[in-house]
Amino acid sequence: MKQLFIPEDKLPKNQPHIVYMSKVDVQDSGYPRTMHSHADIVELILLTSGKGNVFIGEQYFPAMKGDLLVYNSQVLHDELFKNDSVSLYCIGIAGLKEKHIRANALITDDEQPVITTHKYYEPLFNLFKACYELLEDRCVNFEKIVQHILSAILLLLKSNLLNSQRKVAVEQKVDLVQEIKRYMDQHFTADFKIKNLQRSSSPISEFYFAHKFKELYGYTPIEYIRRRRIGEAQTLLITTDKSVTEIAFSVGFNSSSYFCTTFKKIVDLTPKQYRIIYTERKQDS
Repeated sequence: MKQLFIPEDKLPKNQPHIVYMSKVDVQDSGYPRTMHSHADIVELILLTSGKGNVFIGEQYFPAMKGDLLVYNSQVLHDELFKNDSVSLYCIGIAGLKEKHIRANALITDDEQPVITTHKYYEPLFNLFKACYELLEDRCVNFEKIVQHILSAILLLLKSNLLNSQRKVAVEQKVDLVQEIKRYMDQHFTADFKIKNLQRSSSPISEFYFAHKFKELYGYTPIEYIRRRRIGEAQTLLITTDKSVTEIAFSVGFNSSSYFCTTFKKIVDLTPKQYRIIYTERKQDS
């Protein structure tokens, strides 16, 4: 994956703008960006090959070539693509303020976040591709040109694709499981026992909770917490100068060696290797 950033002093004020853009080729897709969210950035992902499942908010959704994924700010997302065969473009956008929608969101949080682009795939692909190439080439006024391309992308989406989005249905009977999960998301760095958490938070049985959690989210509760912690660790490795040991303890691990083992198992790189690869790419941009 190569991630390209626009210098902060060139970002426009008081309007939606691109903060960064990345491109993932097939050879990159074996190194996952694990479960995480962004405080004030919306990500638009255009899948250009491959298929798999994406976890967005509270649910898994199938996704394939031609789909556009919308990751609103503050919404957890995770990607499980098959056979390392995925390629995609990603645009990180800040400053979104849509009518009747919270700040830094493109759709409401109960709308379908996976959009089949149909006949609009080719125009979107060309816009994403042009935007990425301009960011890569750094031509004169590139930072202004890409913002105009973003305006075209957003206008195309809002005029032709977003106005027909379906609401995401949520079963009433899983509300208690989701309530516990939300608590886990807010306190994933804490040292708590899932068993005790389940007993104190709801009357549902331990077996039902574990079974329904795995059915809904694809992982056992313990596996889910590990992925949340590793996803946060990836963000800290890229965006801070904290040591690996500091990061391990800050995301909830009690041992830096166990953290490194878990990180390698999930990401297929050690924390140090991951930091070197992605910070070098950021500096190159």
